[in-house]
Amino acid sequence: MKPPCRRLFPSDSAKYQEIDGFIRLPTRRGGKDIERSYRSITQDRKLDHSDSSSSSDPQSDADSSENEADRPALTAHQETLKQLEQDLVLTPQSVDTWLSLLNQSLTIIPITSKNANKARSEISVSILSRALSAHPQNSRNVVLRLAYLRAGEGIWHESKLKSEWNDALKIGGIELQMEWLEWKIRNGNDGIDGVVESAVRAIASLGNDDDSEVAKVRIFWRMTTAIRSAGMFMNASWTLYLRIFPS
Repeated sequence: MKPPCRRLFPSDSAKYQEIDGFIRLPTRRGGKDIERSYRSITQDRKLDHSDSSSSSDPQSDADSSENEADRPALTAHQETLKQLEQDLVLTPQSVDTWLSLLNQSLTIIPITSKNANKARSEISVSILSRALSAHPQNSRNVVLRLAYLRAGEGIWHESKLKSEWNDALKIGGIELQMEWLEWKIRNGNDGIDGVVESAVRAIASLGNDDDSEVAKVRIFWRMTTAIRSAGMFMNASWTLYLRIFPS
């Protein structure tokens, strides 16, 4: 009986086994090694990217911090003005907000400082001019209009002031009429006769209802005190009374 034939290079034949007509050739590293290498490479790339990102973030944060540090901090006054301006963007018809902005702006100029009246008038006219044009309702608001006229009295030429008063009187109302008389009395350029004529003009613009009658009495009383202050009480007051209440 013949001894079985020994296979040559048994280790090689085992290494190159035929499977389905194909011989699988060995690779230098197994599949697991390749997978480990791939994972190692991708992991290294992620680490590199993470390192670069983390290294840039502190710089970005530092730049942001420097920008914040370079930006001057707002004072309480500036913060208040900023908030009021933001509120007016949303509600430009808010009279209270406009007056708050005006009062806050005037706090930077003490009344006792040099040229305070002129400076405060200029600031007031600037803000109130914005207020009157910011919304259609504002232009007919008596409070804003009177504040605007009082401020302008300190810096406007007389012709400018007269023009502004004539525009304001078109709004109507006894309060505007009374303030107009007060301005005429303070101005005094036309003398007592001019003031009386102004009073007659104011009364002529009123109606005949109860409110108008009360307004006429207010005008008469104010004019009587003005005439008395001028030293022409009895005759002038009687003349004024007859012109106001002719019947």
